[in-house]
Amino acid sequence: MSIVQLTGLTIFLFTYVLIVSERLHRLKAALAGIAAVLLLHVIDQSDAFSYIDFNTIGLLFGMMVIVGIIRKTGIIQFVAVKAVKLSFGKPWILLFLLSFLTAIISALIDNVTTVLLIGPVALAVSDVLRIDPMPFVFAEIFSSNIGGTATLIGDPPNLLIGSAAGFTFNDFIINLGPAVLASLVVMYFFLFIWYGKQLRPSEKTSEIAENFKEPRSTDDKGLTKRILFVMLLVLVGFVLHGRLGIEAATVALSGAALGLIICPVDVEEIMKEVDWVTILFFTALFMLVGTIEHLGLIHMLANFVFSTIGENLKILSVFLIWGSGILSSIVDNVPYTAAVIPLVKEFASMGSASPDVLWWSLALGACFGGNGTLVGASANLVMAGAAERSGLKIDFKAYLVKGGILMLSTLAVSNLYIFIRYF
Repeated sequence: MSIVQLTGLTIFLFTYVLIVSERLHRLKAALAGIAAVLLLHVIDQSDAFSYIDFNTIGLLFGMMVIVGIIRKTGIIQFVAVKAVKLSFGKPWILLFLLSFLTAIISALIDNVTTVLLIGPVALAVSDVLRIDPMPFVFAEIFSSNIGGTATLIGDPPNLLIGSAAGFTFNDFIINLGPAVLASLVVMYFFLFIWYGKQLRPSEKTSEIAENFKEPRSTDDKGLTKRILFVMLLVLVGFVLHGRLGIEAATVALSGAALGLIICPVDVEEIMKEVDWVTILFFTALFMLVGTIEHLGLIHMLANFVFSTIGENLKILSVFLIWGSGILSSIVDNVPYTAAVIPLVKEFASMGSASPDVLWWSLALGACFGGNGTLVGASANLVMAGAAERSGLKIDFKAYLVKGGILMLSTLAVSNLYIFIRYF
């Protein structure tokens, strides 16, 4: 390892420790880290900027603008109160329905957009029932990452794998769907263990639900109809963007532009609804992780493991599930997946057995690993940002305990599933 590589790795690890320990706000730590690698010439500025995933940044910004307009209509509060009335004030039923809906939508579009849409509803529900919102926050994060694993478009690593291996939308559902359903069962088991007593219906929640007045649809029906029309077009765009040959960010930004043009809203007020802290943190994190990739450290690690293991399909599968899961909880799963894909291809060209099981192992590990830490997946940070804007701070260490337990459990389920089905 060269001096430059060692310097880059040291800065990355130190920055990550600052984020985990919360000695500094995560944005301050990430900006300090990227400033250090630039000032020490570990990476050129132009190269660092090239690692910013503008598709993700554009998707976040566009959907935050759309959700900001939706908030002006009162739809989120309306849906939250409706859900409370339909559940008769039973928090566990609400948590189950909202999180299961999140898992389904995450499979059909993507988990970041889903969290932006359903997350505020979950927070509003807990506010209406006057209960701790933390169980709903965890349920939204976990279910979005697990549900997004089921399809080609649900999580970015699947898009990379599908493109490299030539898998179709149906291939992912058939091969990963059972593991996703089993992992959702595991998720609900742990949520019940952690929050079962807290989510029991009480006289307070039942009384609130029973006496709560039926909400009006919205105050501005014209605004509501317009933004719902825009949202419908955006959802259709997400489903068809692959066939249309456009990126998800293009769909979101086009929807945001159309919403701002046809909806009578103040642009400056909507811009205040955008979570700039989360967007800037993503930008800095992309550059920081990109520096590690640029230095070849991710590829070196993956290459070392593959060369050490050899051509044993079972052992490679185990490594891809557990190694990808653990590493994807620390660094962004997109550059990691991109680094491992050429190695899986190389093994496929050398071995006589079908390498499909390795692709599915990589997908399960990289996607489920996102639940491990607060920075493990984009959806985690988006939901954390929404919670903080509502006055709820998510402690990194507290998340690590629950997220780590769920991640390890779903990786174990994935390992068992892969072995039963493919070996």
